[in-house]
Amino acid sequence: MNEQIRQETEKQIEQQTGWQPEQQIKQQLETLNQQIKELTGIYHQAAARLGISDNEFWVWYTLFVMGEEYSQQDICEMWSLPKQTVNSAVANMVKKKFVKLEAVPGTRNRKLLRLTDSGKSYVEGIVQPVFAAEYRTFVRLSEQERQICISLLGKYIGCFREELRELAALE
Repeated sequence: MNEQIRQETEKQIEQQTGWQPEQQIKQQLETLNQQIKELTGIYHQAAARLGISDNEFWVWYTLFVMGEEYSQQDICEMWSLPKQTVNSAVANMVKKKFVKLEAVPGTRNRKLLRLTDSGKSYVEGIVQPVFAAEYRTFVRLSEQERQICISLLGKYIGCFREELRELAALE
């Protein structure tokens, strides 16, 4: 019965719009992916103007905006970044004496990143202006729009992850 309803709905959409639903979905996916890439490009431009890599930006962002102590592993998981990428960014930050690594008692290799005083000053000039722009942008949306945006993107990501897991299981 659900298949029959789907087919009837598709016929109605085609009659009303002249488009086949598959074409409409393709266009919507194209638009969504372009918008995601555009947002990624905006962050890339911001990082480039600040003279840092995209990945270093996200490490700084985590330490500044999220205001807690994180390990390199935490940051890798949070931003879906490769370990080596985060390790290189952190090594550069340690070399410049912006960050120090402190071992977590009771663990073998886990180290927390802690900003030094010079790191705190540096990060304020790097991330704070970008975060302020993000904040001003986000408050231009209503509370309902913000929640819908977060909810739907999260749902899409979860569903896409499931689909790719199923695809990988078939191989």
